[in-house]
Amino acid sequence: MLKICTVGTSLLILLFPPSHTLISQEMVPPTPPTRVFYSVFVQSFYDSNGDGIGDIPGLTSKLDYLKELGVQGLWLLPVHPSPSYHKYDVSDYYSIHPDYGTLNDYKDLVKEAHKRNMVVLLDLVINHTSNRIKWFQEASKGPSSQYRDYYIWSDHTADFKAEPFHWHAIRDSNGKPLPGSKYYGFFWWEMPDLNFENQQVRQEIFNIASFWLKDIGVDGFRLDAAKYIYPENQPEKNVQWWNKFRQEAQKIKKDVIIVGEVWGSAKEIAPYLKNGMTACFNFQLADSIRISLHEEKDHYILQTWWQIRDTYVKQNQAFEDAIFLSNHDINRIMTDIGNKTDKAKVAASLLLSLPGNPFIYYGEEIGMLGEKPDEYIREPFLWNMEGEDKGQTHWEIPYASSSQTVKPLKYQLEDPKSLYHFYQELISLRNNSVPLNRGYFQPFIQDNRKVIAFYRGFDREKVLVMINLSKDIQRIPSPERINDYQRLLGTHEVFKSGGGAIFLQPYSIFILKRIY
Repeated sequence: MLKICTVGTSLLILLFPPSHTLISQEMVPPTPPTRVFYSVFVQSFYDSNGDGIGDIPGLTSKLDYLKELGVQGLWLLPVHPSPSYHKYDVSDYYSIHPDYGTLNDYKDLVKEAHKRNMVVLLDLVINHTSNRIKWFQEASKGPSSQYRDYYIWSDHTADFKAEPFHWHAIRDSNGKPLPGSKYYGFFWWEMPDLNFENQQVRQEIFNIASFWLKDIGVDGFRLDAAKYIYPENQPEKNVQWWNKFRQEAQKIKKDVIIVGEVWGSAKEIAPYLKNGMTACFNFQLADSIRISLHEEKDHYILQTWWQIRDTYVKQNQAFEDAIFLSNHDINRIMTDIGNKTDKAKVAASLLLSLPGNPFIYYGEEIGMLGEKPDEYIREPFLWNMEGEDKGQTHWEIPYASSSQTVKPLKYQLEDPKSLYHFYQELISLRNNSVPLNRGYFQPFIQDNRKVIAFYRGFDREKVLVMINLSKDIQRIPSPERINDYQRLLGTHEVFKSGGGAIFLQPYSIFILKRIY
């Protein structure tokens, strides 16, 4: 059964309740080593040439900032030439948008990132192209074009009636629709879908992947709209295509990282993890976390994670996960939780202590705000007060995140209790703790839904995570041998223990360690 819930203006869909019931002796074994990734909208990050638009040299100049934060991987939102600000309609797969710099700038970025032990993922958008790419411009000239079959065409009225919003007419220079065959564009008329039944199209994509892996040196790809390569009613073809894509990519880079955007249930995602993708974004877990933060009680976070895991391991025992709080398509987490720093620390603690590869959306570490439309969740990163940093981007006037609503990084760096410093401390702890990085997972069974508690462990080291989701003091039974644990991180000076119970202060987070 699907539950549909609205948090802010985001539509959240997840299985409710999960069918898996946690019991105390259950334990998930260690996972492959993981990384903390940082998702960057280059246009909004840092400007190197004074035009107000973030660029790749600007991002390169801030790699030390990201290293100090603890980031080990970068995912750059699309950087190719495109007529749109978001650049999810590519007009040239072998170039960089001129606002962002050059291919040599991108090569320098990859080289400098690798010096800092960071991997780099290219956002690869191949479900569709821009209608301004050479392929489509030539295909539009008529059925005799050598590129005609790169796209999907129809003359059948029944097709147009079945999907009236996805079939589009060719337009003249004034934008007026012309009679004749129509092309398929699932997302928009300016984004025609590629025809993956065409072997030439497939080879074009393999060549593009080879170029970025071999010639530029990227470590892998984030795959946009991965479930829409073929129509939704043909998921087997989608999976087969990505399996083939991985095979080709591994010819260039054996350990290529492929992270897929497959927005759906665990059952739908699992086949992609068998032989195609390294990891897929865990939208169900993100939904569960966001609802829990909104309601200040556990919305089956651990059960959701466990049930997803049970589904994935049937396809791949060594699967990896990509977990997140927010991204470029959904409201920023700080907006959904009412701009409360204490709750933002709770959110960060969940993200960075659960199993999986955490993806941090740029600005999340300083509490940037934003809700749809999309421009308001992709606003300029706040380095300083307006006008006080020459690299501050100003391609748009901030609507949600300005120095009036968000404390800029400069001032958070000076405040040891800031959200930034909490992220930095938590990421450092995670990076340097084998249990938190890749250890086994075991729930701490207790019946207070205002508290999330679980263990991570590896070898002789066991870590206990306790998080109070609520604004009130909460009581849980004392974990076994609690006095043998040492504190690794805590948002409060102490928690009270006695009478076989622990009392957690509002929005408190404690991470403790025990050596056997």
